[in-house]
Amino acid sequence: MYMNKKSLISGIVMIITIVSLIYSGYLKTDEYIERQVEAFNQIGKTASTSFGYIRPQIVDGFSERPIEGARVVIPEINKAFITNSQGQTERIKVPILVDEHFAGLHPKSWGEITLIVYKEGYNEYVLFHTHVWENQTREGPKILLFPKEEGRDSEPISIVEGPHRLWVESLVEKFRP
Repeated sequence: MYMNKKSLISGIVMIITIVSLIYSGYLKTDEYIERQVEAFNQIGKTASTSFGYIRPQIVDGFSERPIEGARVVIPEINKAFITNSQGQTERIKVPILVDEHFAGLHPKSWGEITLIVYKEGYNEYVLFHTHVWENQTREGPKILLFPKEEGRDSEPISIVEGPHRLWVESLVEKFRP
């Protein structure tokens, strides 16, 4: 009973505070509502009911030998994975995030994620638009890490995985004059 009264009082105080802020002009209702709508819309974009699987392999860029202990980060799921002696991560379940840019133009049949790879002594590597298909396991991609040069500043290597060639051909045909 005491807890319910405390919760009720806290709720009333919060409502009075918000109304006071709106009334005094410190919190504009339009901005507040827009932020709520934007936050709600973002939830819909990141939530996915379909999933795919990916198993990247990290190798040395010169020898193509597997790199054990590389850290593979997937920002879309906010998780990191460590490579084994074959340079591979475990099989990773990822949501199918569709590129909305092409949804009305020429929809893609796959989702896309980002891979960021870290390994001591190597340049960091970022692969954008990594393809993932619903209910399928992608063995790869094979990512080549290159050693850092001693005494030189290095920048991360960034690569963009282009769309599948069949989709590109279909896009070209769709808009052919």
